[in-house]
Amino acid sequence: MLCPWSGDVEAVPVFVTGGTGFVGINLIRSLVSDGHQVRALVRPTSRRVGLDPEKVEFVHGDVTDADSIRRGMEGCDQVYHLAGWVQFTPWGAETARRVNVGGTENVCRAAMESGVRRLVHTSSIAAVGRGPTDAPATEDTPWNLGGLRAPYYRTKHEAEQVVQRYAGRGLDAVVVNPGYIVGPYDIKPTGGRLLIRIVTRRVPGYPARGGVGFVDVREVVEGMRLAMERGVRGERYVLVGENMTYRAYVRLVARVGGVEPPKWAASYWMLYPLAVGATVLGGVRPRAFADFNMTVLRTGFCEHYVSSAKARRSLGVKCWPIEKAVSDALNWFKQNGYVQRTSDGWRVPQRAN
Repeated sequence: MLCPWSGDVEAVPVFVTGGTGFVGINLIRSLVSDGHQVRALVRPTSRRVGLDPEKVEFVHGDVTDADSIRRGMEGCDQVYHLAGWVQFTPWGAETARRVNVGGTENVCRAAMESGVRRLVHTSSIAAVGRGPTDAPATEDTPWNLGGLRAPYYRTKHEAEQVVQRYAGRGLDAVVVNPGYIVGPYDIKPTGGRLLIRIVTRRVPGYPARGGVGFVDVREVVEGMRLAMERGVRGERYVLVGENMTYRAYVRLVARVGGVEPPKWAASYWMLYPLAVGATVLGGVRPRAFADFNMTVLRTGFCEHYVSSAKARRSLGVKCWPIEKAVSDALNWFKQNGYVQRTSDGWRVPQRAN
């Protein structure tokens, strides 16, 4: 395997789920650049931005379709499982469980039956406990995020339990837990959605308290690949570049984007009645209230700080500066028409709304 930490390229294809998503695109581009054959499980309608069809084999399927996973995994000995349901809303619990938990069960079962050499499961710090800034959570901190009442958080936690169950049965599986991911090729966008809203002056304020561990998408890819090479079966590795308050992150993005940062520090109880109303209306029109609802409110005021010391010590993952992640993400969004910079500042083109 040709990469900064080993020697020879293997001819056996690497199987990737979620390859057309934010992290998946960055992972596949990294693997291909090192000469790997990659086989990606994709829906027929998935956009394949940044992926060369001459260098990536696309297999039509879905993680909820066990047969398509088995077909795609045939002949592969390394598996990266990234596919998942990612929404910060109180709605969609059934879909979240079907994709995040059921899909992970399908991938683990197929990997066990196929005899793959190793599976790297890309989870999230949503499956890791939270801690304050002076005592950040580690991989061993008990999960304590049930109070957020968020289907995404709960099902990511449950999906990890599936992986651990299969690891106990003999599957060589390793888990990585990225934080709030920032960087280029955020096609939906996901983490970049907030970044765009900040530079286009559509964020009126920030939570008076609360923060999270932020991470460059390239650090996540490096961590995943190092976990494939050096990780210990059944272990999990937190991947975070820097713990920051949302106030600090908003100010960083504003500085990189050359705009004035919002100055309003909103209290939880000031926003609570608005969030309740948004959540009720979101039950009818969920897309309209995806950016503000009770789940967003609870997570926004949550101090979710975590330590990546284990990944740095055991895997050798280096820290990528969050400021560069923000800068590269913003440049990618500008180059790909998500935002434009005019004499009046940043704006979202009509077609990107």
